[in-house]
Amino acid sequence: MDSHDSAAPATVLPEIDWTAGGIETELGWALPLALQEFMRLGTDAVADVPAGPRGYQVLVAITTEEPSSQLSLARRLGVDKTQMTYVVDALEAGEFVERRADPSDRRVRQVLPTDAGRELLDRARRSLRAAEGVLLRHLAEDEQTTMRHLLARVALAASTPAPGSVTDDPSFHHPVAAPERSRRRREPGTPATPSTTPQ
Repeated sequence: MDSHDSAAPATVLPEIDWTAGGIETELGWALPLALQEFMRLGTDAVADVPAGPRGYQVLVAITTEEPSSQLSLARRLGVDKTQMTYVVDALEAGEFVERRADPSDRRVRQVLPTDAGRELLDRARRSLRAAEGVLLRHLAEDEQTTMRHLLARVALAASTPAPGSVTDDPSFHHPVAAPERSRRRREPGTPATPSTTPQ
């Protein structure tokens, strides 16, 4: 990515005194800051994708999962169905996706990637990984992988309400946590192996 040099030397960070209980030790302080910087870097990284980050997520979902309808995509990604229409329209206008009738139900339109969409996703993914490298530059490679895995587990847990909790917020569209949908493609007869590639 041109605007961010992930090979630039990392500045030395001040030490955090974890025993002092300062604000830096609070998850509620760290998460918003990290998210804000990720959104800044990430939005820039996927700027070539119609509809930006949402368009990128749609491309990821439709290239790694079984074909699904626009409504199913909206539920899966936690996007309002009207907004999803705009996202898919923008991708379709760029010829990165196409809508096709579902063979099992002609009334349902599936959203499928085109070759141009797959190429765009490959470029955007490389650009996004470079941006993530800037954000995570103070972590060793194994620490980055561990952090990705741990955050994914936290997100999966967050999408499953704890017993007795109240999470009915109609204004928030919860993404569907279904990691079984995104599995590495393998040839028939090849034994399944767990993926270690960060998602």
